[in-house]
Amino acid sequence: MFLKPYKLKNNVPLKGSEVKKLRQRLQEAFPDKDAGQLISPKSSVSLLKLITHGDFQSSVYCVDKQPMFFEIEGGRLAPTVMALWQMNNLLPYFTTHPEVLPRLSNGADLMLPGVIPMGTGMNVYGRYKQGQLVAVNLTSNKAAIGVGILPRSSDDLYMSGGYGVGVKILHVFGDKVWSHEPTLAQQVPVIQSAKLTEDDFPPLGTKNHNTELLQKSAILEEDAEEVNTATGQQEDDNLNNIDNTISVNSVSEEISNNFAQNLAINKDEKDIENELAPEAILKEAFLAALKNNRKSLQLPLLTSNFYRLYIVPEAKQSLDLKKSKYKKLSNFLNEMIDEGFIVIREETKGVDKITSIDFDHPELVNFITDVKKSNISAEGTNSENQNPLFKSELTELYVITDATAPLFTKLNYKRGEAIPAVQIKKVLREYVNKQHLSTSNECTANRSYVLDEILQRICERSAAPLNCIVSSVISKMEHSYQMCSVKDVANNKPLIQMSLATRSKNKKVTLVSNIECYGIIMNEFIKLCKQGAAASTTIVTLPNQKREMLQIQGNQIRFIYNLLTQTYQIPPKCILGLELAKDGKKHQKK
Repeated sequence: MFLKPYKLKNNVPLKGSEVKKLRQRLQEAFPDKDAGQLISPKSSVSLLKLITHGDFQSSVYCVDKQPMFFEIEGGRLAPTVMALWQMNNLLPYFTTHPEVLPRLSNGADLMLPGVIPMGTGMNVYGRYKQGQLVAVNLTSNKAAIGVGILPRSSDDLYMSGGYGVGVKILHVFGDKVWSHEPTLAQQVPVIQSAKLTEDDFPPLGTKNHNTELLQKSAILEEDAEEVNTATGQQEDDNLNNIDNTISVNSVSEEISNNFAQNLAINKDEKDIENELAPEAILKEAFLAALKNNRKSLQLPLLTSNFYRLYIVPEAKQSLDLKKSKYKKLSNFLNEMIDEGFIVIREETKGVDKITSIDFDHPELVNFITDVKKSNISAEGTNSENQNPLFKSELTELYVITDATAPLFTKLNYKRGEAIPAVQIKKVLREYVNKQHLSTSNECTANRSYVLDEILQRICERSAAPLNCIVSSVISKMEHSYQMCSVKDVANNKPLIQMSLATRSKNKKVTLVSNIECYGIIMNEFIKLCKQGAAASTTIVTLPNQKREMLQIQGNQIRFIYNLLTQTYQIPPKCILGLELAKDGKKHQKK
């Protein structure tokens, strides 16, 4: 449903009355689940109205810019995987193997052969009706990785003989809804890292808690009968014992309640300690704004713009001047003037501008900032680990376990470190060459290596070819997935082509093609073009051409070149058409 790019019609914040109606809808959609607590009173809720690639109009509700719920056919609300990570009991779960996740990310539905049956008889797939919303998780992790609906009832699924579509996927980890706000995109949380057994998954549609309680109560009754039979005491003594037991239980219950209250009090005290005062938050955001935006601050600067564009984005928590001792922005800035950070000049009545900033102030020099987001500038200071400018792809990983740690520690890997699946064979070949393991025959195709003690414990044999070594090592590692940047996903990428064209009334436009081949998020690139070039930017499809191109109003060749080479770090040799710039000179490296 959201695997392909969608068209965003509008993005509007919801009023307080509309948020209240949304909470009521959540209570009706998920009774006895208290889904309304996912929307805190102080959170900002917005509504995204969009059109999917299949021309289906849907609405997505975002809480603090993070998609939490979306509408499906019939106006029903369905939670996203982010909502299920915060409240995992909203939907029943269908469990599948980790190897199925890449297929789901490519648009496939969950087929019945991939569903792990946990019940027997008619309860293999639970007791659900057609159209029931369900979540999908993996045997290696209880966290949700997808949301879908049942195309048939549980009885029909059972009668199908284990063939056909089991869950029609609507939303999956890694799709466009998950990456709507790239700076807030999350990885799948690991609820249980160890491999799960069938005992960890109760039959779908049933609750195993009552069964466990009944079993425990039966054991307690049997123990009580054995004690009464062995002691042979009279009825009065039994009553006295029961009274004593009740008193002991009441005392233990009181102790446990007091302990829980103490834990709650300690937790509240820690939360209060972690919360900073409004004045400290404002001062820290002020220093971070000066520290992180030293080269982009253009003086003179309006004090209102400085607060709105620089201080507010740097704040770790929401700013409210009325809750601080300053009450007004002018009072806070006057204090900063007295401390020697800035100099302000009054242009007219009520209009103040910052004319000078002391970047050598000792407090500012010693201030250490926490970079919360990538600094989108012409110098390209972007985060490499989580870059919102580039797309992401699902990468298969293998985590080093205790059984394989002795092998990988010799290659400077640590226990618990994840290695991409495509590099496992390369790493093992490096280990074989480093240990100088001898071969048992000369044939290159079937070359077998005489294993050392570490590989013998893992492979449980004395000699094996490289492919068998790889399969044996992988079987002892933990399987996992992660969303990674695809900045360098392909080796043979086509060159980025920049060209000029003429439109009506002899107006020049700039056309750029093959940008998406470098993993660049088009929406973010268009936003940077609109902000930096102050020109209209759209995606067009030219006649007799299948691929889409980016169209920018005017001759923006030089700006596009600088944006690609500096902000996105694209090598200049991968870009063509710089000679069409207004100055007519190619960019030369210093």
